[in-house]
Amino acid sequence: MLISVIIPTKNRAKDLLEAVASIIVQDRLPDELILVDQSDSDASRSAIDEMVRKAGEPLSLIYVYDPRISGLVDAKRVGVANAKGDVVCFLEDDVVLEPSYIGQMENAFAGNPTMMGCCGVMTNLPKLPSNYVLFFHLFHRGIFHDPRVGVHGHLIGRGDKLIPSRYLSGGTSAFRKNVFEQVSFDLANAFFMLEDIDFSMRAVVVFGDCFYINPGARLAHYMSPVNRAVLGNKYRRKLREFLVFYKKHGNGANQLAALIWLLTGLGAEAMLTSLRVRNPDPLVGYIRGLLDGVRWTVCRAEGVGRP
Repeated sequence: MLISVIIPTKNRAKDLLEAVASIIVQDRLPDELILVDQSDSDASRSAIDEMVRKAGEPLSLIYVYDPRISGLVDAKRVGVANAKGDVVCFLEDDVVLEPSYIGQMENAFAGNPTMMGCCGVMTNLPKLPSNYVLFFHLFHRGIFHDPRVGVHGHLIGRGDKLIPSRYLSGGTSAFRKNVFEQVSFDLANAFFMLEDIDFSMRAVVVFGDCFYINPGARLAHYMSPVNRAVLGNKYRRKLREFLVFYKKHGNGANQLAALIWLLTGLGAEAMLTSLRVRNPDPLVGYIRGLLDGVRWTVCRAEGVGRP
């Protein structure tokens, strides 16, 4: 089984070097490391070339540098287009893998021929407060229900048994390569926060319930501050994406009710956050995101174009 690792990256040279350092000491090296670099410069390239050279076979490096690549989803598309592996693993550029991560992924696919994809777990995320998890699940209903919330901090120490999941976390996910022959990336609707849910939902339609969380594949996610949206913009992006997601996937009165209920919860959250931080930006971002989402024209032909 050939394994390709794809890391999209932008202006996080220090984080990227730490991520690559954890890859080259894996118990089972991947066969390919594909870096899709959208940074202002490729200053980290020579250091990574040297690191991979010292790691030796079977690891080979494919370094794609192109600042014109438009965002995370496009970077993933470019990575898959360059991948030769039977299994494609996506990683964020600010993670550090445990030494057994790639081996655990290989074992999961080899031992479960019908499994089409799985995702690892993050070991350094604190358990979410129970009231937050309750609030989240109370307002995220219907197509917005996401059972992954609260999972990462609660799985550690509970064994390595695969757990069925309709959604895979994008920055720790792995798929059989042939998934991408039938499910394309949505470049048109500018998903970022919901890109993994959108892709997973469409993959489940094609392949059925054959996706899992793999608790044995563990990594630490250090949440680099570089390229992180400020609080107001985060709410704006979140609201736009939820509305676009509904326009793309929602149908019927029940899903409309789920959207209205979600918007109510997010509005309350934005208002409370603005009061807590004594800054109107979260609430302003919520309103702007609503307007962005209402005005957005959804493109249903994945893979090409922009609305």
